[in-house]
Amino acid sequence: MPHPIARLHDRITRFGFYLGGATLCGIVLCFWVEVVARYFFNAPTLWSSSLVAYFLCIAVSLSMPELARTNGHIAITVLPERLSPIMRQRYDRMIALVAGSVCIVTAWIIVKETLRQFDGGTTTALGLDIPKYWVSSFICYGFINTSLHFLRHALFAAPPHDSNEQQEA
Repeated sequence: MPHPIARLHDRITRFGFYLGGATLCGIVLCFWVEVVARYFFNAPTLWSSSLVAYFLCIAVSLSMPELARTNGHIAITVLPERLSPIMRQRYDRMIALVAGSVCIVTAWIIVKETLRQFDGGTTTALGLDIPKYWVSSFICYGFINTSLHFLRHALFAAPPHDSNEQQEA
């Protein structure tokens, strides 16, 4: 049974994943509004394409940690499939450590840039100008949370598992 903090982390990640799915619904709604406004009222919107770009960035950033949590990312498994279960577990932990390290360095760079955007009052350059740190903060969340999941996989070994592991309900 996972530690209560790990369970809370998993629940926050799952909630973010669902929120990322909701932003995909927002993308569909924006396109629908744009089509209706453009073709039925001959009055295209200026904001819909901007919102679609922002929502897409948010959806990816909110979904990325769930993929790390569930090992749902794409993997080339030619080498791991040839390893013994113990060696595969070591290999998986090493890959998770490298991936977590890359994500944490990336998160550090993004956090610094987001703080610079906040201090400088930088806005987006699309049709709907918003403070750039609004979008960048979701990217920060995505990389920080993803790195935590990779580091959890690397540092806290789970028993060898089937590749079709069941997700938390």
